[in-house]
Amino acid sequence: MRDVWDIPHVLGANPERVDFPTQKPVALLERILFGSSNPGDLVVDFFCGSGTTLVAAEKLDRRWIGCDLSRYAIHVTRKRLMDIPNASPFEIFNLGQYERQVWQGITFGDKKRTQQMLVFEYLKFILELYGAQPLAGTQHLHGKKGRAVVHVGAVDAPVTIDEINACLAECKAMKQKELHVLGWEWEMGLANLMVGQAKAQRIKLLLLAIPREVMEQQAVEKGDIHFYELAYLEVEIKPSRKKRSFRVTLTDFVIPNDELIPPEVREKIRKWSDYVDYWAVDWDFQNDTFVNGWTSYRTRRDRTLQLKTDPHVYDAPGTYRILVKVIDIFGNDTSQVFALQAP
Repeated sequence: MRDVWDIPHVLGANPERVDFPTQKPVALLERILFGSSNPGDLVVDFFCGSGTTLVAAEKLDRRWIGCDLSRYAIHVTRKRLMDIPNASPFEIFNLGQYERQVWQGITFGDKKRTQQMLVFEYLKFILELYGAQPLAGTQHLHGKKGRAVVHVGAVDAPVTIDEINACLAECKAMKQKELHVLGWEWEMGLANLMVGQAKAQRIKLLLLAIPREVMEQQAVEKGDIHFYELAYLEVEIKPSRKKRSFRVTLTDFVIPNDELIPPEVREKIRKWSDYVDYWAVDWDFQNDTFVNGWTSYRTRRDRTLQLKTDPHVYDAPGTYRILVKVIDIFGNDTSQVFALQAP
């Protein structure tokens, strides 16, 4: 290879140009990977940005690992990889819990404090940011805000259905009519199910995300912390012409705290589906890894979104659980499980 590489510039009318200052052409990364690795080798980019290295590796039949702190970077990368014909399956792992564990230890821990004291200081801190007072003598409920009792999820684990059921039982025993649950992460498909169960027990349930900004001292000092309700979705599942064939239609997607959305974004929203960047369906969810069975997503060139899936045929009769996952324009995941009886 000569010392001058003939690589197309990412300039002017080039469709690859996205006006990012350190953008590199896919062709450049392909040339580097082609000359420094073999098919099947592992390529790692710890600051993958929009995923150009991973796209090049995928196209050249290399295995890859990509990392980035920005959820927007991960979101863009994911869509670019999905756009490659016959791309290999891949998974996204959220390592946020490890970052939170380190933050908890640095912020509240010292050599004299036990693990129990560490947890107490963490709960006190989150409750204070939420504007709630600590509550003593309870097992699952940690605070009180106005007429509502508050439960704070752990730093290193998602809030689970069993966890919320335990809080609802304690609310019922205390004759409390409103429960606020604050969490970093959530068990898949939890939101609509638990709100419905709480309503059946005549308890108003709010599920609120603890924002990552609580780990940033500057944001805390400025009071720039907002707890926002989880988004929720609605679908319609109908049989199609073939036996045991069904289609899912996404009928609604709601971001409750739209006042927290930047005005320049909000003014461009014309309908609820404008908040959806892509959505996917796992036709037989087994309570473990999400298996992508159907997807519709927007690209930079094509902004349309299909709101009805293609028909899916089940091989055998039975009860199936369909998991619908929506990724909004901010890169946040919202998922919900629906039961289906296939005759």
